[in-house]
Amino acid sequence: MPEFILRAHAASTDPQRLAASIGDESHGEYLAHCILNALLISKGHRDDTRLTLVLENSADFSRAVTLDGATLGHIGGTTEAALLQLVVRGLRAGLQLRKEESRTAEPGITVQAISFEHLVRDRLQTAPVYLLEPGGIPVRETRLSVDDVYLLSDHIPMQRKAIKSLLRIGARPLSLGPVMLHASQCITLVQNELDWQCSN
Repeated sequence: MPEFILRAHAASTDPQRLAASIGDESHGEYLAHCILNALLISKGHRDDTRLTLVLENSADFSRAVTLDGATLGHIGGTTEAALLQLVVRGLRAGLQLRKEESRTAEPGITVQAISFEHLVRDRLQTAPVYLLEPGGIPVRETRLSVDDVYLLSDHIPMQRKAIKSLLRIGARPLSLGPVMLHASQCITLVQNELDWQCSN
């Protein structure tokens, strides 16, 4: 299934701080919007999509919280606070993780202590990985697959050095158009393109 990986530079790995971050400078609502657009559709959720949020504001290791639409249970509401609680529950389960360890918090929610770069390297071993980048190959000229992985950043853009590193290890640049969009909007556009290209 397609996976969206969001690099959340400012998001705290502390469950309480993250839960209280809607509207503050770390913009926890940004994560909620990505969850909404990646997984939710009218009258249900996508059971064919995975969203991984890599939270980097940590005292020890980054935490990657994965929400798997195939096994995710009751979401608990569509408000920003309710959606963010999915990530909070994952973080609580991962408080004591050592580097590279992972744990299932509940059905559909897993957490791993891993950096964004190491996670991307892991995905590159098994799937095509696209970095959403304005200067990339236009999405309308690209044949997408249901196994693709898409890399995005939160409201803090990735540094050029990080972008060059991702391209060097094998990520492919993919453009959604000439206008720089929010990550949640990019997810919607990719999902729409996948719906058109990959629907039976």
